[in-house]
Amino acid sequence: MKQIILTILFTLATFEGYSQNNKQYRINLDSVTIMLSCKQSANRDSDNIQIAMNVLKMKQTEKPHRLYGTWKMRGKQLTNTATSQYWVGRMGMDTYQVFGDNGAVMAVVPTPNIVQCQYTACSYLSENVIETDDMICMITWIDDETISVTTLDNDGHPFVTIWDRCGLPNSVQKALGIKAPGIKKDISKYFMDEFVKRYGAKPDSIRQAYETFDFAIDVNERSNAIFPILMRCGFENEYNSLKDSLLSQLLQGNISADEAVGRYIFWFHKNFDRHTGCSSDFFWKLRSEEMIDYNNLIPQYSPQPVGCKVDDETYLLRLPSCRGENPSWNWMSEKEKEFKQSGCKYLILDLRGNTGGGDAISLLFTRFMCDCSAMNDEQDYFRVSYENNKELKKYCNNDPNNFHNRVMSEAVLAEDGSYLKWSSTSKGQNQHTPLVRKGAIIIDNNSASAAEAPVRYVRNYSKKHAKVYGRENTMGCEETGNCNEIRLPNSQIYMRFPMTVESTFEKWCKKKTPGYAPDITIPLPYPEQLTDNIDSWVLWVAKDLKK
Repeated sequence: MKQIILTILFTLATFEGYSQNNKQYRINLDSVTIMLSCKQSANRDSDNIQIAMNVLKMKQTEKPHRLYGTWKMRGKQLTNTATSQYWVGRMGMDTYQVFGDNGAVMAVVPTPNIVQCQYTACSYLSENVIETDDMICMITWIDDETISVTTLDNDGHPFVTIWDRCGLPNSVQKALGIKAPGIKKDISKYFMDEFVKRYGAKPDSIRQAYETFDFAIDVNERSNAIFPILMRCGFENEYNSLKDSLLSQLLQGNISADEAVGRYIFWFHKNFDRHTGCSSDFFWKLRSEEMIDYNNLIPQYSPQPVGCKVDDETYLLRLPSCRGENPSWNWMSEKEKEFKQSGCKYLILDLRGNTGGGDAISLLFTRFMCDCSAMNDEQDYFRVSYENNKELKKYCNNDPNNFHNRVMSEAVLAEDGSYLKWSSTSKGQNQHTPLVRKGAIIIDNNSASAAEAPVRYVRNYSKKHAKVYGRENTMGCEETGNCNEIRLPNSQIYMRFPMTVESTFEKWCKKKTPGYAPDITIPLPYPEQLTDNIDSWVLWVAKDLKK
């Protein structure tokens, strides 16, 4: 076996004259097991090599501080923008930074078998600020694997470098008997010279538009809960063709970032999931052409809360929202009592115009028309990613005792892109006893998210007591949920996507027709008014229920 010889040139930049009793000089870069005591010795070179060996052997385990570990400098951020990992200039030599308890090691690798190391004191002032070499460094977390470090140069100007979490060079790891992964993601596209090589020199406006569009693609592919499912369901070629076409037009200056992002996101919105969207003007132009505008069909289209008898045997509950304001929970509770005391044998739940909110409101009356336990298993899954984990942490902070903490504890240990169980219902669970002879749910194309939940619910918990009435499909948000929202760089565009997805989405997405279709199509023209009134559709449904 060939012997590996590793030369480590180590400099104590800060600590001279250290002794065994000076605990603050101890290096504990392996936060789990190793506490190295720096000893006085006549053989100073031997001591320095031992220090370097222990420092560089830092294990890749969970660390007390988020920065702990080994980072490799990608290069200088040429626009000095701390929040961007694009437009990076390459450095001459590979440079690594190893962060640990009482200090940091800067390691430069000019050749495969020589490592030049410098140990310095390092104070962790916060998750985003450190002090080293009497210099304050601002840390910007781009994701769990990439940071920017901002310092001031000699003239007081910001100097931004980009770093990626990784292991040390393979030759160093082999010599030290350690093993840690290298950089996990493809970073080639972020270098300025690579961009020019691929696309040629471009003006700043094109480069900024490229960053906006590419950032949207990256976040969507890494975080949108539906993306991997679509790729394995046969839509990969169609998706790549769209993406490549938009990128080509963008780089030629034929379309703006607003249009590129709008067209890109609309492909998901139109064909698969209405939770996926963005605020670009072009997206809303496309959406307005696709969605039904009921204001053009119904002269007075402004649904209001209604809870009343339609006739002696039929009760109507109209919910224009499930957000707890219009109507409120108190109103819902009063109407629940009123219905139960009414003696009505038929129930109509009108969800036209209801764009969602909380399932607890929409399902309160839905359960009254259910007659069995779950007929099918239901699972909801959370997709792990840096952006989704950040949003999930907010859920945990807002409601510390919720089940979100269980998901969060699993997410921090899971690989990016993996799916974790969010919630589940097994076949045979949740037995229901109906309170009515028959129930009806009225929907339209604006019925979304929590207003679609009753349709899904009765189709799993009602064998013969509930039917869905309407003309068009619901909006198409029910198969996903718990949305995240990200602002795109160099723009005012916000992108929205679901963090969770139902197990049934894989079946539904193949149809490329989002939303639930009604069981029974109402054969009437649209009513003249839909406010707080009993309209012609309600009267027709009330009559149909009694057949």
